[in-house]
Amino acid sequence: MKIFENKEFKIENFISGNLNNNSYLISSKLTEKSLVVDVPDNPRELINKIPRNRLNKSQNLEKIKILITHGHYDHIEGIELLTERIGLVDIKIGFADAKYLNYSGNIDRLRSQKEIIFSNIKLEIIYTPGHTEGSICYFANFDDNKFLFSGDTLFPGGPGKTIDSQNFKKIYESIKHKLYILPKDTVILPGHGDSITIEDSIKEFNHFEYKNYISGDISWTK
Repeated sequence: MKIFENKEFKIENFISGNLNNNSYLISSKLTEKSLVVDVPDNPRELINKIPRNRLNKSQNLEKIKILITHGHYDHIEGIELLTERIGLVDIKIGFADAKYLNYSGNIDRLRSQKEIIFSNIKLEIIYTPGHTEGSICYFANFDDNKFLFSGDTLFPGGPGKTIDSQNFKKIYESIKHKLYILPKDTVILPGHGDSITIEDSIKEFNHFEYKNYISGDISWTK
């Protein structure tokens, strides 16, 4: 499904895998280079839409990069099929979550980098530990159209699942101090489900009272 398109860029959303994961394809219409955000199981529709050299896979190394929001299996289990079809390409993932990958190509472990610049595509890297220690969100601003690829850090209704109260504190602080300072018209594109704006997510958050002992599946509004 097409989410956004202008003269330079296009963002498309694909749903696959047993948990109905979202993956996103960010394409430069000027250079035919692209970034893939998360690769769930059986990403056949995504693969079919990636601009690439179908005859010489080695050339795709310079045309495509994969960005992973976090290392849980449902966000990475389609990598083998995707790279089988398009060839080995660079994968970027949070440093602490690189342990989840079993990949023979190049893995760029993100720890202090602030942005990704690929062709004319520029994304800000936002480190948001909590759901996993290496969780990352990617922020894009295309001609004043703003998008946040949030993985499982933030959904409509609340944060991603956490395993204990310490990790809930981390995700809470990541969201409050790193994501909710983004422009209010930013569209949040999560790892599962529908989108929401930062402005509307903050309205949900304002109903929430923090408690230092909670974790698991938490809703802002309950």
